[in-house]
Amino acid sequence: MEWITTTLEFIKYIVVSFLIYGCFFIVEKARPVESDQPRSHLLFNLRWFVVYSLIVFGFQSLGISKLVPTLRDWLGGSLINIPPPQNYWTILLISLLYFFLVDFFYYWFHRLQHTSSFLWEQHKLHHSEISLNVTSTRRVHWLEEPLILIFLGLPLGILVQFNGLSLGLLSIIEVLWLHFIHMNLRLNLGVVSRIITGPQYHRIHHSFKFEHLDKNFSAFFPLWDILFGTYYHPQKHEFPPTGLNNKVNYNNFIVAFFLPFYEWVGPKYQRINISNKKKR
Repeated sequence: MEWITTTLEFIKYIVVSFLIYGCFFIVEKARPVESDQPRSHLLFNLRWFVVYSLIVFGFQSLGISKLVPTLRDWLGGSLINIPPPQNYWTILLISLLYFFLVDFFYYWFHRLQHTSSFLWEQHKLHHSEISLNVTSTRRVHWLEEPLILIFLGLPLGILVQFNGLSLGLLSIIEVLWLHFIHMNLRLNLGVVSRIITGPQYHRIHHSFKFEHLDKNFSAFFPLWDILFGTYYHPQKHEFPPTGLNNKVNYNNFIVAFFLPFYEWVGPKYQRINISNKKKR
């Protein structure tokens, strides 16, 4: 039966994800930025990840992932068709092109989440993390999934068709990299921080210090931050605290689930261009 197959796939996904978390935990313990992070914060993130994943599986069962290829076919195909790679060098180059383009659209979506007060209310659950670690990767509101599809999947799919690439493998690399940059790891990449992102680079983004606000939006390549004026180069020993300025963490399932809806209709919500940075 289909529901049994789906359930087994979900259980397999959760088990594999927890094993991956475990591997990252081992690395984090080698040189943590914060060695005394509350266990309750970690457990909330793990439980939230299960709920988030369950909702994502629900979206998939509704066929939301088929929206991009359906719309692309309806429009007559992508604007640019990348031919299949012919050798290992072209595989590498086309894969890099894929990540550069993904990061470009992600950069603008992510930046919009900070500059639009409406989208910020959806995004601030992720930024309320005061114990940044690998489990913070999927500490995001469940609306993130359809928003990523709208702001990243649709424009990228309409613009470029990648032929002959293993997009599934690239997606796995993408997820692992997102795990990496959220790690509670004291790792300074030095000048390399201008080429690729890392845990310190992304920790700056999660900082509530004034000089760090709205900096380092990129997920893979700081190039986009450098080009568009949002790059902050971390100093050697700069590993700031993270979270919102008011230290509210929303570590409650009901609050987290309905957080943006409450803020959108609540008396505190104001349609202003993120002067509510003061809340962070």
